[in-house]
Amino acid sequence: MKTISRHLVIRGIMVLLVLAMLTLMALKLFVWNYSFESLVPQSSYHVRLRMSFSGNGDDVVVRTFLPADTDRQTISEELLEAPDLNFSRENTGLFSRGDWTRFQAEGPYSINVSYSVRSRAVEYAVSPDLKLLDSYPEQFRDFLIPTEVIQVNDPLIVEKVRELAGNSDNLLTVIGHIFEYVDDLGSRPFKGTTDALTAMKLGEASCNGKSRLFVAMMRQLGIPSRLVGGLIMTTGTKRTSHQWAEVYIGGYWVPFDTLNHHFAELPENYLALYRGDEALFSHSRNIGFDYLFTISVSDVTNVRLAGFLDSRSWNLYQLVKGLVDQGVSLRILQFLLVIPFGVLFVVLFKNVIGLRTFGTFLPALMAMAVQETGIVQGMLAFLLVLGLTVIMRYPLDKLGLLHTPKLAIMMIGVIFSLILVSFLARLWELEGLTALNSTTLFPVAILTLTSERIALTISEEGMGKMLTTMLQTLVVIIACYLVMSSVALRSLVLAFPELLLGVIAMDLWIGSWIGIRLLEFYRFRGLIFRRSAP
Repeated sequence: MKTISRHLVIRGIMVLLVLAMLTLMALKLFVWNYSFESLVPQSSYHVRLRMSFSGNGDDVVVRTFLPADTDRQTISEELLEAPDLNFSRENTGLFSRGDWTRFQAEGPYSINVSYSVRSRAVEYAVSPDLKLLDSYPEQFRDFLIPTEVIQVNDPLIVEKVRELAGNSDNLLTVIGHIFEYVDDLGSRPFKGTTDALTAMKLGEASCNGKSRLFVAMMRQLGIPSRLVGGLIMTTGTKRTSHQWAEVYIGGYWVPFDTLNHHFAELPENYLALYRGDEALFSHSRNIGFDYLFTISVSDVTNVRLAGFLDSRSWNLYQLVKGLVDQGVSLRILQFLLVIPFGVLFVVLFKNVIGLRTFGTFLPALMAMAVQETGIVQGMLAFLLVLGLTVIMRYPLDKLGLLHTPKLAIMMIGVIFSLILVSFLARLWELEGLTALNSTTLFPVAILTLTSERIALTISEEGMGKMLTTMLQTLVVIIACYLVMSSVALRSLVLAFPELLLGVIAMDLWIGSWIGIRLLEFYRFRGLIFRRSAP
């Protein structure tokens, strides 16, 4: 009777917790107008540019464009590394350019540029009521004149523009016809500068030829237009940049990409580096200049989340806003909120599935530790450190030391193992592991105790049992990592911290679990499904 009463009390508490969670979420969604739009993670692109050259004793100059903040892209974590080179920067309204110089340069040199980019897709709705204008203010003069490679007044281009525009004075109609014509031209790989006229004569071009032709036709109609140079940020390494066009329409510079079929829009992964008909790189001659872009992408919290929550009532962000204003990382606060979800998975794997792990909450702690390094690199370092400390235990056992002093010595071994891993990572340029230089990432004491547990398991149960438990521990660590590294979950819990009431309800349910664990069900399946003989 007492058992039944206890279970009823637990079920009652679970129901109350779930009802409270759902009620608070319903109030936020339907009364306080919470929206999921700001909860959707953004992509953060990390761009690395490596430039190299070899000096021959002459003065050397290397120039390239660097990204700047605009209304659609935000640049952060910029790092410029160029030992033995002088650096200067020029900022204009159209670009930011970096210049590296060296007098009487001899031998090899390298320049490393890295930065993170948050950008957003844009799409413009061009009004069908807009008409072609007869003139624009003087400030747009440079965006209307012909150049050597943008032959605005060439008879062939003039004739084609008249053919495509016809008698229409509707801006959207005319731009649409010209865009469709240039967009339908064939595409070819980039092989140097292609001017507008050549692109039209050949009937095919790369991005720069198509963009110049589109700009030339716009200018022939008296519409201000310009070229934009930059990158299409896709994961991997590349040596190709990209060009598209912008047309001044209704007070806005509207993008058009005639190579990739983007009419008055740009995808999220377009990075603008400069505006104008420029070359991305310029440098002194005969220096063997080379370059390579390396691009990676990760999900990050939407930049609009904090502002959205600050404008709403009854949320956790307003309670911790003072901490954020004092410099506490919002990311750390979010991470603390998802730790209970990782711990819940540990409980689920141990009590319901029946996996065996080293330490009760070691998987959740290790999942927390490898957030910066990445799961693969973190697990390799984890196994390496544990292996080294387990090896250390055997000579310490031979000395007959007491348990606590032995652990203290092993902790020193863990520290030096971490230093060794970090040193080798930097030596071999394994970026993911260099984050181990931060002592907060790996709980040293936990690793020490775990290595002790591993050694005891080997001596008491054998190497086979230890390897089985280690494998199961790694499975749980990976599961916790996948849960705790979810940017969407972090944003969701910050907006709806009442989800933790649901986590408590799940812990209560698992805590009162009286069923057979799944692995035990598999292990004793012969007894469970045995049928009596006829």
